[in-house]
Amino acid sequence: MILEGKLVAEKIYQGIREKKVSVSLAVILVGEDPASLSFVKAKEQQANNLGIDFKLYHLPGIARQEQIEELIEALNQNKYIHGIVIQLPLPKEFDAQKILKKIVPKKDIDGFSGRFPPPTVMAILEILNFYKIHLRNKRIVIVGHGRLVGRPLEKMLKKEGMDPVTCDSQTSDLKSQTLQADILISATGVAGLIKPEMVSAKMVVIDAGTSEIGGHIAGDVDKEVYSKVAAYTPVPGGVGPVTVAELFKNLVKVAPKAL
Repeated sequence: MILEGKLVAEKIYQGIREKKVSVSLAVILVGEDPASLSFVKAKEQQANNLGIDFKLYHLPGIARQEQIEELIEALNQNKYIHGIVIQLPLPKEFDAQKILKKIVPKKDIDGFSGRFPPPTVMAILEILNFYKIHLRNKRIVIVGHGRLVGRPLEKMLKKEGMDPVTCDSQTSDLKSQTLQADILISATGVAGLIKPEMVSAKMVVIDAGTSEIGGHIAGDVDKEVYSKVAAYTPVPGGVGPVTVAELFKNLVKVAPKAL
């Protein structure tokens, strides 16, 4: 079964439209990374569809760290901007952690400050819920322990009384871990990491990883896996669209206080 994200995202957008709020989103993009450009375009398109004001600040890759920090500070002070997003990844010469911390929590709709739930994590859970895939009494294996997905997802699941197994680059035998999963969630950004021999027929595979190969968006899961498992999220078209929807859901949450 294909776990398409479009239907899940549309359900979220329907709820946003019903709120009928007026909000403005600022997105900061640095450089010309193809995957980042694609994600920003998707955000802009959805903002337009929802009647949300979208402001893109596209800086060259040679911009200085101080320029980005000064821009964030100005946006923090701008009462007409309700949410600020830094499109990741930033070029490697920038201190991403320092830049992200500059965003005031009430405008940090990506959830780095902890005020809002991380959009990708919520997207994963929304997809599973929408397709009635239950997590209780299931062996959940998370591949990737990053600050965007793996770490907060693990924390959230444990808070709900589940005991996920988390694997990272230090895991010695990844295949032996993934083969034991009922639900496998991968979020590493390593294209094609999850191979057909690492999955089983009854498994649900959630691909929350994205990278760019030859100008195209690729996921963590090799496409040959699709025919080997019970259900999967495709890339593109799976977790990505729902992540964007969750981002806008967070944005709408700040509207009553911001206006």
